[in-house]
Amino acid sequence: MAKKDFYQLLGVARTATQDEIKKSYRKLAMQYHPDKNPGDKKAEDKFKEFSEAYETLSDEKKRQTYDQFGHAGPGGNPFGAGGFGGAGRGSAGGAGGQDNFQDIFGDVFGDIFGGQAGRGGTYTSGRQRGGPRAPVRGSDLRYTLSVSFEEAGTGCEKMVSFMRQVGPKDESAKLSVTVPAGVKEGQRLKLSGEGDKPASGTAGDLYVIIDLQDHILFKREEFDVILDLPVSYTDAILGATAEIPTLFGKVEIKIPTGTHSGQAFRLKGKGFPKLGATGSGDMLVRVVVDTPDKVNSRQKEILEELQRYNEATPLVKNYQDKLQTVLRGRK
Repeated sequence: MAKKDFYQLLGVARTATQDEIKKSYRKLAMQYHPDKNPGDKKAEDKFKEFSEAYETLSDEKKRQTYDQFGHAGPGGNPFGAGGFGGAGRGSAGGAGGQDNFQDIFGDVFGDIFGGQAGRGGTYTSGRQRGGPRAPVRGSDLRYTLSVSFEEAGTGCEKMVSFMRQVGPKDESAKLSVTVPAGVKEGQRLKLSGEGDKPASGTAGDLYVIIDLQDHILFKREEFDVILDLPVSYTDAILGATAEIPTLFGKVEIKIPTGTHSGQAFRLKGKGFPKLGATGSGDMLVRVVVDTPDKVNSRQKEILEELQRYNEATPLVKNYQDKLQTVLRGRK
């Protein structure tokens, strides 16, 4: 008997996204799972068919092979042999089942039917023989939240909208998230009890993952903020003042006479607050002396006049001294 098309079994188009495939499988698994239909052989057979289809279509490599060769596979063997269709009730396939298929077991069966799914991919009914149903816990969810440099520096409140499972249904949720000052890239904020919520039992948690946006001027090193400040060569020689931005507003700094490129000025406490500790990082302003590409005739005359004095600058003098030491050592 010819196998049914996997896409038709799950009721999705061949162009369906992974989210659409997963959502369709969840609904079918809820309807035909053996725990929902005890003693119903037809329901159990359908459940196996849907699970085999999902195991294939949820894995991108298997899906590509199926789209190209169908059930026969590239070697002529029946597609999916050794997979869910050939396993006993509750098996997620042979050893080495794909992580995304194992995840749906924990997601669907653990949340909806009260089961438990281990990383090995084997589903265990929530009931123990002769005993009560084991406690059910909803799945934890993840949400990536984009936060600007300034928001990470001062802290903020953000609204997040997401989908979660409440009992047998999907629910749209909207929550306010407090982002503490000093958060880092990839840091997790835990909202207890805001994950999937089974009909009975305890709710999972929502983990908000911080995605710290790049800044057009600032860079971050731990709790310090780095700013590269271009300064004209005349201001570096004669000295000047410069207005610069910080995480907390604007400040004015003094560029001393004779400042060289690479010199850094530290602004205490103008970095990120140290989350979980006292104090804050600093802001480091690194001077970059900016040399013009072209000069006009009058500027050239002035520079040539200056060059005639031929006074060595500190870095040049330091280099020349070291060079002479190296050259003397080679004689």
